[in-house]
Amino acid sequence: MFLKKLNIKGKGGMIRDISFKKGMNLIIDETSDQENLQSTGNNVGKTTVLRLIDYCFGSKGENIYKDTEFSGQPNTTIQDFLTENEVLITLELAENLDKESSEKVVIERNFLSRGKKIQKINGQNIKNKGEFDLELKKVILKTDVDKPTFRQIVSKNIRIDKDRMDKIVKVLGSFVSNETYEALYLFWLGINTDKAEEKRNLSDDLRRENSFRRRLKKEGELPIIEQKLAFHDDKIKELEVIRNNFNLNEDYSLDIENLNNVKYELNSLSTKYSQLEIRKELILESKSDLELEFNDINTSQIKSLYEKANALISNIQVTFEDTLKFHNDLINEKLEYILKELPELEKQIIFTKNELTRLQKLELSLTEKLQKSGIAEDLEKIVKALTKQYERKGNLEEQKRLWVSSDNKIGRIDSELLHINEDIGSNNELIKSRVTQFNKYFTKMSETLYDENYILTPLQKDSGYDLIVTNIEGNPSTGKKKGQIAAFDFAYLQFADDLDISCLHFILHDQLENIHDNQLSTLIEVANSLNGQYIVPMLRDKIPLNIDVSQYERLTLSQDNKLFKLI
Repeated sequence: MFLKKLNIKGKGGMIRDISFKKGMNLIIDETSDQENLQSTGNNVGKTTVLRLIDYCFGSKGENIYKDTEFSGQPNTTIQDFLTENEVLITLELAENLDKESSEKVVIERNFLSRGKKIQKINGQNIKNKGEFDLELKKVILKTDVDKPTFRQIVSKNIRIDKDRMDKIVKVLGSFVSNETYEALYLFWLGINTDKAEEKRNLSDDLRRENSFRRRLKKEGELPIIEQKLAFHDDKIKELEVIRNNFNLNEDYSLDIENLNNVKYELNSLSTKYSQLEIRKELILESKSDLELEFNDINTSQIKSLYEKANALISNIQVTFEDTLKFHNDLINEKLEYILKELPELEKQIIFTKNELTRLQKLELSLTEKLQKSGIAEDLEKIVKALTKQYERKGNLEEQKRLWVSSDNKIGRIDSELLHINEDIGSNNELIKSRVTQFNKYFTKMSETLYDENYILTPLQKDSGYDLIVTNIEGNPSTGKKKGQIAAFDFAYLQFADDLDISCLHFILHDQLENIHDNQLSTLIEVANSLNGQYIVPMLRDKIPLNIDVSQYERLTLSQDNKLFKLI
């Protein structure tokens, strides 16, 4: 799919109507370097064009009206303009830009909420974020696999933040699991990802079970619990022999039978009570662990570092507060999940405790009756000792049950992961072959752009496949790194077309101003030779004089002609 049009329309009429073509597409900013130093001249909206495209593909869109460095301080002028004017963004994609009759996809989104929210694909309003993502994947990439998500797939094509322009293949950030990256890499290579998704889910289950196992260890290892159980079993047998051989008259047999029945019920209830208490303790401990995660991060220190960094680097686009908010929202969801069982659990604990109290009173009453009837005090001591042993045994049996259950679950997960890894590993030769084929384009493209050779290498780790890019000449400069990313993205378009892998035929890059003129000229030349689109915002002052900008200019902005020109 190619980008065909981007329309920005308010209730007063059309604001912008931007058409895209194959090859190089420039969003020009007329602001001079001197103006940039003296004003906010770099805020005319050239990068916002890319962010609006990203918004149509499911981003939150906050970066349209929030400074990425200070997300808590939104540009209320733009935010109010988008909502008060009911601005609607329409993005049109086409399977073939050269054929008007080719298949098209039209995406529409506004910035309103609830009943006024518009989030359409080909005229169908899909307000649920997950369904919207899946439908985009179906109509654009012709696949309905669960993972990777459409947002994860499009992250390689839309590099408009610092992280994605610094990292070639780790486009999802540093906090994403290896299993998620493996699914994305297999998708890039055109290899079935069903097993990768199953592996990711199992790996999540394994992490949770190992966390539960660590809490169990605080109560004691399984061998220690088993030895304690054996000890208490022996003590119970000894005490029962003594109790059974106790000299009683036949007249007391009925009371003794009743007392034994009460003891049996007490033992069962004690075991149940121990199970409930252990479950409650595990939930509360999990709650405490999660709540500690809110407090482990020193926000003020990190913010101070961000402010110092911002003084040196003006384009830092990722805030710690955004990361912290995402982190805390995730923890809140986990807390809600683990605590939903607690109210019913506490009801059961109270009920069981009341039953225990009732039976203990009944036990005491029967014991006193037997004592008054001539039963020796020694019997009471034996009964109390037996009760204590049964209570300890019940607690230990519940701990053992949890250990055995955890062992079985981990064993099952390990076994399933082994089979999945073997299944994915059976694609090892296919993966190597696909990467080798990709490198034919990648090395040629990198040599064309920088007269250097880069290669992609698949690494098989315990957690799954990883991809790394090797720069044979050493660490590249910032300009070269951006060129290296362009070489990778350009090469992927050629690779995907060669293997008929469904992909997005456009690349959005930002922050190319520090690329050398010669490389930029070559970049434009290569972009024009591809079956794809290269969409880049740039200051006019940074474009080499030998380039005929008029051929590639899709939109020109300035301080007097900003993107949202009505404000």
